[in-house]
Amino acid sequence: MRTRLPAALALAAALLAPASLPAQSSAPTSHWMFEDSPALGDLLPQPSQEVSQPQTNPTGQRVTVQGVVLNAATGQPLPRVLVKVEDTGALTDGEGRFEIPGVPAGLESFTAAKPGFRGPGSSFRGFDSSAYHLVHVAPNMPELSFSLAPTNTLSGHVTLSTGDPAVGIGIQLLKQSAEDGRANWTVTDVHQTNPEGEYRFAGLEDGTYLAMTQPAFDNDLTATSALAERAPPQLPGYPILFFADSADAAGASRIPLAGGQQGTANFNLALSPFHAVTIAVARPHAAGHWQFNPALQDRSGQRLNYSLLYDDKTSTIRTYLPDGSYTLTVEGNNLEGPERDDLPLSRQRNRPAQVAGLLDFSVSGHPEPKLRVVLASEVSTPIRVRYEPAPPARTPGSRNGSGLDGSDEPPPLGLWIKRSGGGDTQQNADWADADLFQLSAVAPGSYWVQASANRTGTCLGAVTAGGVSLGQTPLIIGPSGAGMPVEAVLRTDCASLALQLPSTAETNAAGEEPTYYVYAVPEFDSVAAVQPATLRPSAGGSATLTNLTPGSYLVLVFDAAHQLEYRNPSALATYGGRSQQVTLSPNATSSLLLELPKP
Repeated sequence: MRTRLPAALALAAALLAPASLPAQSSAPTSHWMFEDSPALGDLLPQPSQEVSQPQTNPTGQRVTVQGVVLNAATGQPLPRVLVKVEDTGALTDGEGRFEIPGVPAGLESFTAAKPGFRGPGSSFRGFDSSAYHLVHVAPNMPELSFSLAPTNTLSGHVTLSTGDPAVGIGIQLLKQSAEDGRANWTVTDVHQTNPEGEYRFAGLEDGTYLAMTQPAFDNDLTATSALAERAPPQLPGYPILFFADSADAAGASRIPLAGGQQGTANFNLALSPFHAVTIAVARPHAAGHWQFNPALQDRSGQRLNYSLLYDDKTSTIRTYLPDGSYTLTVEGNNLEGPERDDLPLSRQRNRPAQVAGLLDFSVSGHPEPKLRVVLASEVSTPIRVRYEPAPPARTPGSRNGSGLDGSDEPPPLGLWIKRSGGGDTQQNADWADADLFQLSAVAPGSYWVQASANRTGTCLGAVTAGGVSLGQTPLIIGPSGAGMPVEAVLRTDCASLALQLPSTAETNAAGEEPTYYVYAVPEFDSVAAVQPATLRPSAGGSATLTNLTPGSYLVLVFDAAHQLEYRNPSALATYGGRSQQVTLSPNATSSLLLELPKP
């Protein structure tokens, strides 16, 4: 970001000045000029369909724009809000009103910002897209009305059973979200307690949260020194604890925050013995230089931040753990790569590229004896591709390309898996042959499958294992590191859906222009992701979704981006009153006039 110093100082002064302005009946007269501002379009989610942008200010007219900014939670006017368009900004007065002269006529982007507030609605990759407003600027235009929602805070105090100050205790905050259409817990931030044992998370979106402490030893030992070869069999420390007083995520209290709420979550940590745990790793016999990545989870699948040290000399994993039940996963990668680059991995049994293993164990007063995790190596889960009703026609001469099937096109299928209990680790299937993909050695457990058809004219059909659809049932990876063979159907009779905004969404009306987010959710089992199409009246108010699998769909329209649990039937049922149903026939284009959400 390139912002010149005077502009940066002006922005800082505007945002940080005390929020105490006398109420005024007229619009404010304070303005700032901003140069070299980054394009908001670079920060916003991009439309899934390409749309033409209208020309702004074709006549060269300049307009004075007036408006008001309200608190979305209370409806009250907000003072000291910085409203910005192009290089000009103005602060709202005590009645929440602003006035910006000299705005070019045409389609312009406005933003509104105030510390402790954000645009109401969902965020996108850390940027609040709902604080971005598209406005048709025209002479005698109506007054604008923007709103900002107050952010939330969560604070608390940590007390140690020894009575010592709880300084430097890590607190991890997780937020409930929807990822790949399923509910998930995502790490939002990590703070440490101050010398008084207090912590505070600020600027939180509305939502549901979990709070958990990070483990700490009751001495000056670091994790590395504590795991030295001559480490004692026990060390005193403070185990991970979820609010309120739960050792795992399954029993943790949910913390709902909304409308500027100030939540509280206090922790009372009891000093407990941490036991030295040693786990032998049955390494693969294959040649190569291996790198191993162990991870620890509770039985609900939540990752635990206990330190793990792999000793290459002894092929063991060492850690200190309090009493409890744990799941250890180990994944290894051969850093020397495959033995031959001209053969798929499935034919290179002498040097596997990946190994994986899983071990469930408990600690109760002392660790279980002779713990050992076996790493599966010379196995893989095959994924066969089949076309319906027939394979696609090949372009003449395309077999001179570099792809495995002799073409220059991308692999026909993309398929990847994620552990069903949560976590960020994703493993992609490798393309082994024209109609064969494979998942190399995966740690045992259950995994959600997601896939996509990558070539034009194809769409994703059923994806099954042992005849069971993987849309609502996870893929089970056994102790060997492989699951049942998977069959993925690619269809060549795909459908299209033409979406159109109603005529009530006027194209050239002066004032703020809405953006509509449209989700077409299949009512049949599917492992494909649902991506929104974004429609705006000024861009024609229409879009066509192509390469869709024939079948019945629920179409949902929102005026802000949403994180949908579209794989959860009960969550989708809550939108029943605002959804439209459409059935797409093979090799056909269906049209749908959208019903807009009510204000």
